[in-house]
This record gives sequence, structure tokens and C-alpha cells, in this order.
Amino acid sequence: MPRKRVTPALDRPLTPDQVIEAGLGLLDEVGITGFSTRALAERLGTYPATLYWHVGNRSRLLAAIVDRVLSELELLDPGSVSWQEWLRHGAREYRKVLHRHPNLGPVVATQLTVSVPGIRLVETVLTVLERAGFRGEALADAYNTYVGSLLGWVSLELCANPQDAEQDWYEEFAEAVRALEPESYPVIASDREHLADALFALRWHGGADHPLDRSFEFALEAWIEGLAAQLG
Repeated sequence: MPRKRVTPALDRPLTPDQVIEAGLGLLDEVGITGFSTRALAERLGTYPATLYWHVGNRSRLLAAIVDRVLSELELLDPGSVSWQEWLRHGAREYRKVLHRHPNLGPVVATQLTVSVPGIRLVETVLTVLERAGFRGEALADAYNTYVGSLLGWVSLELCANPQDAEQDWYEEFAEAVRALEPESYPVIASDREHLADALFALRWHGGADHPLDRSFEFALEAWIEGLAAQLG
């Protein structure tokens, strides 16, 4: 017998906002590797072609989800504080929002499609840096330094644990780090209690479970002091 076609159960028209919200929920649950328009369509009880009609292809959908998440940023008025304090607050806000949606880290860092809300955010950051004294090529360099450092750092912090990792994996990783011999790894061995599970290269927990708060604040001050030093 021919296979009976299953009709989606959706009994009301979809809106772009509903698709984006559902897409964010799916991304929060399964991460970018498990995210697809087909999986999202099944969640919404519709067809992939319907999603395409509402929000475009997968890249456009991901760009819309990024916009949705960045709309959660609560930024200061650039004219109300110093440029240094604005950059500090903006960086902390961005990291706070990404920690609410850790699976979005690699998406934001690689998303080249810029929307109107995204352009407005770019304009705001540029306004802050221009008021600080950056002009021309230096303005572009300062923007790339701040935004690139921030997005890259948070995305690296939020790298997920291996999907197939079991408890044995964590224990073996931790034991391997603790067993590094002083003769071959003198610096790691001498300060192991501060370095184990705290360095990007020596951790067995992702940042969503073990946030690197102190290191982030250290990096943030280094970025801002470095920008200030460029102003002379």
C-alpha cells in the first residue's frame, strides 16, 4: 500500500516572529549541529517551504535569530558615560545575553549577514569609539579589535562539551591534566590548581557550566587599556 501522506497539524497562520522564536528555542535545545529548517518545520507542524516563505533560507533564519537575541542587550546611552565604561558595560551585556543562549556563540561569531538592527548596533559602537578619539583607519581598527576580541572570546568560552561525552571522558581528561609531569610541564605542574579546568586548552567543562568570569574581566580591561594606549 502507498504510504499515507501526513498533513501538518498547524491550525493557524504562522508569523515570522513565531518562526524566529521557535527557531531560537530549537537552537537552544539542540545547538547549531542539530538545527535545520526541516527540524524546525516539524516542531511547528508545517513544511520547510512555509518557513522559507516567512523568513527565507537557513542563513537568513539564523541571521534573524541573532537579531532576536541581540535585541535583549540593554545598552547605555553613549552620551551618559565615558567611552571606557560604555565598552565595559556593552561587553558584559553581550556576554550575559550569550550565556542565556550559549548555543548561539558560534553562530554570532560567523554570521556575516547584517540587518538593520545589526547596522544600528555597529553605528552605536562606532559612535562610542569616535567620541573616544578614533578616526579613519584607526576607527576601523579599534572597532575590529573590540568586537572581534569580544565575540571570539565569548564564543571560545561557550564551546560545548563533546556531544557524546560521558562521565568517564570528563574524569579521564581531568586525570590526564593532573598527571602531567613536572619534568616535562614545569609551569602547568607548579600552578596546576589555578590552571586545570581554567585554561581554554586545559578545561574539561564548557563555559556554560563553568563560566570564566575572572578571565573575562581580565581580558576586558586588557582590550580597553590597549585601545586607550593607541590614542596616545
